Amino acid sequence: MARKPRLFVDGMSYHVVNRGHNRMRCFDCEMDKRVFFKMLCEKLELFSIQLHAYVLMSNHYHLLITPTVGTEVPHFMQCLGRKYAGYFNTTNERTGTVWDGKYFASVIESDYYLLACYRYIELNPVRAGIVEDPGCFPWSSFQTNACGKYSSIISPHQTYTALGTSALARMSAYNALFNSPMSAEELRDIRSTLTKRNIIQHADTVKLVRPVPETCA
Repeated sequence: MARKPRLFVDGMSYHVVNRGHNRMRCFDCEMDKRVFFKMLCEKLELFSIQLHAYVLMSNHYHLLITPTVGTEVPHFMQCLGRKYAGYFNTTNERTGTVWDGKYFASVIESDYYLLACYRYIELNPVRAGIVEDPGCFPWSSFQTNACGKYSSIISPHQTYTALGTSALARMSAYNALFNSPMSAEELRDIRSTLTKRNIIQHADTVKLVRPVPETCA
């Protein structure tokens, strides 16, 4: 049976995940991540999509995005995926798919869930045992959101902006969210949302959001 098309609503935020085919590595080295990051910057601008948080792991990546025009999200993901796959296959002298089928996306409907997704994404390297402090991982948005490092790619979400009346106050409040690890309940809530097939009503538009496998980091 053919998949039903996914519809994305203008101005709504989404947690997007894409994995390497059969969980293989899609980033073999630092250069791969640099190339992907550059492509990501270009495609975000091309499709007018705001990026609020991200992490690049060895075999998958997470994005927290808000599209200006919802229908551009599939084009953005397809264009980014195909361009990087061409680079990866050429560099490694291989053929075939790089990504594990279609990407997955879940809609974000509350400030609580949005901030939980920020933490979930940026704590990914900590949960994976790569670093003890998210600030020590170079390929995430934590250093920008929590430490104020300049980034041409990160756009603060209005919920993030509401954390404080100044940049320093916002960073302080944001850092406080990371003072303790995410609880089992918080992780379960996010994974439950990602693994369920959700039909969300918004502005008379029904969106079908494909689930993310529970094994996703």
